[in-house]
Amino acid sequence: MANIVPQPHHFRRIGGWLPQDPKTLLDWVKKLVTEVDHKKKHGFLSWPKEIQHLNNLIEGTSELRMLASAMFDEVPNKPPYDKDPTGNKQIRSYKHMLDVFAHIMENVTPKWTNNPQGQDLIGFPFNAILDWLMATPSGYAFFLKREVNASLKAILDKWKIDVLQTDKSLHVITTDDDGWLSKAALKKIEDDTNITGTKLTFAQLFECDPDKAHWGFRSWDDFFTRTFRNFDTIRPIAYPKDPKWIVSSCESKPWALQTDVKAYDSFWLKGQPYGVAEMMDHHEESSKFVGGTVYQAFLSATSYHRWHSPVTGKVVFSKVIDGTYFSEPTINGFTNPDGPDPAAPDKAQGYITHVATRAMYLIDTESPIGLVCGIYVGMADVSSCEILEKFQVKKGGKAVEVKKGEEIGMFHHGGSTHCLVFEKGLKLKWIKEAYPDVSKTNLAIRSELAYAEV
Repeated sequence: MANIVPQPHHFRRIGGWLPQDPKTLLDWVKKLVTEVDHKKKHGFLSWPKEIQHLNNLIEGTSELRMLASAMFDEVPNKPPYDKDPTGNKQIRSYKHMLDVFAHIMENVTPKWTNNPQGQDLIGFPFNAILDWLMATPSGYAFFLKREVNASLKAILDKWKIDVLQTDKSLHVITTDDDGWLSKAALKKIEDDTNITGTKLTFAQLFECDPDKAHWGFRSWDDFFTRTFRNFDTIRPIAYPKDPKWIVSSCESKPWALQTDVKAYDSFWLKGQPYGVAEMMDHHEESSKFVGGTVYQAFLSATSYHRWHSPVTGKVVFSKVIDGTYFSEPTINGFTNPDGPDPAAPDKAQGYITHVATRAMYLIDTESPIGLVCGIYVGMADVSSCEILEKFQVKKGGKAVEVKKGEEIGMFHHGGSTHCLVFEKGLKLKWIKEAYPDVSKTNLAIRSELAYAEV
């Protein structure tokens, strides 16, 4: 079977992390830059140590300073690229970019926005600033640098710990028109969640208390990692005692299904074929998956963002693999004859499974399904992957039993994409909706996904 992937015209901010209406993002960035420039002018803007570290890193070598400067120069000086994706070239240099980063990491929480055309979400504030820069040759090189990504990780972690996971972020968890509990926001979440025939309200779907301030949520991150109420009723486990059935590991929409995958492939080119050795960080067991199958699906901004085991077995290994945060392949950049991805890295779902920060699990089913690899990939601002303590199994450590449908980890600051990888020789019969572009909605987590024909 050849790669089965959506066609380019299906892409336009597929996960809902950035607004469909470019004017919304334009207005947001203009306001953000105005605030930053005002603070800078009046001496109110300071750089946290994480921003200063990135600046020192850039200016510590001629290579990084050249790349960081050149990526601004390489954005074509012609419409529409003489303006950033928001319609106005607001970010003027890497120094100015760091000023904006400093402001975001101390003051900005992903915000819900309503407009006459419908909902628009500013879920990726860092990504919104970097969109065209990622598409340049120098940006491609810059955002692949290990030391740059280590510095970006420190910035994003600080933002998460100091803002997103504290009551400082609660100003967006309200019933106001621009709040995450507004009628429009709740309707969007309810519509995206009632995919099994139910017509439940947000309060019926998720653990919360509408009678409490902020409905009982302690932070924006607490809201985003919310849990289902009456989970076993709302999201029952399909065929819990039949080991031949594999269930959906995330509340997500199918992206690609590829068989006969290679150990190494040109994942940075058109089609983004999978190379399991690099996806699995060169783990010694990756050879078992050469010639096997990869299923990939992505999570939207309004999805449930926790991961559940697709099978019953034993977790024999797990690891968070450090990787990139704002990298897209050159095929989706300015070298593409059709132009760059207007919402990078939306089009790079396959690519980022090889290079981005991700959590990896190996589950031995001790059944005909064999060894299963689950890979949960962060994307852009959304790259904080948490493996539950129970399932943190180092190489050579004691295996931990896991049941089909059991929670194993989660994304913080939303979610991104995930892959399930199966061994060579395993014959799988997929449900129709598992094929890309068939289902118009997410597949429910813990619902049937594929059957092992053995």
